[in-house]
Amino acid sequence: MGAATRQREVLEELRRQIRHLERRPARRAGALPSGRPEVDALLPGGGFPCGSITSIVGGPASGKTQLALDALRMAQESGALAAFVDGRGELYPPAAVALGIDPARLLIVRRKDGNGGGRQEAATGLWAAEALLASGAFAAVAVDVPVRSVPAARAEAMLRRLRSAAEKGGAVALWLGAPGGPCLSAALRLELTGPARSPTVCLVRGEAVARGAGEGHAA
Repeated sequence: MGAATRQREVLEELRRQIRHLERRPARRAGALPSGRPEVDALLPGGGFPCGSITSIVGGPASGKTQLALDALRMAQESGALAAFVDGRGELYPPAAVALGIDPARLLIVRRKDGNGGGRQEAATGLWAAEALLASGAFAAVAVDVPVRSVPAARAEAMLRRLRSAAEKGGAVALWLGAPGGPCLSAALRLELTGPARSPTVCLVRGEAVARGAGEGHAA
């Protein structure tokens, strides 16, 4: 099966599921609590901004996926739907359920074989994320898609489209990135270091790091 055919099938399946939700695009404002008061205290507005991208950057076992799942759980608790674009094929659904995620209200997008990381897989994951964010059916969408294999210019263009999609759909977009990865134009950037159970969370805005009020520990 060709790459273009796989991409069309993924997007068509997303469209089918979104139509099945029978939800009109929602205009959201404000912020979505992260589920961790100590993190919310660092964020302007007390949570992740709606209609914008927040970049959560950390290495392996840094706790970034858990932080994203906490936010998706908060979206579900408000009565909304959430989605996770698992471009790496590493999300373990039982672990998400253990964090309080309702699997019936979480759409997980991944390859059927669970593999990811290639250029076409990354592009397909980004297109899927764009469709979810722009649909207005999801209050929060976490995107874990490795883009190192995608040419820089193409990756930047796709990431700009994600930002526009988040603005259109009013969703909270959570981009899970790795240190040294492509620079994403995001409203906020959180950098996680240390153990996953109690990482140090540093809020970065542009090139400046907010010290004091912009630094803390997430339990």
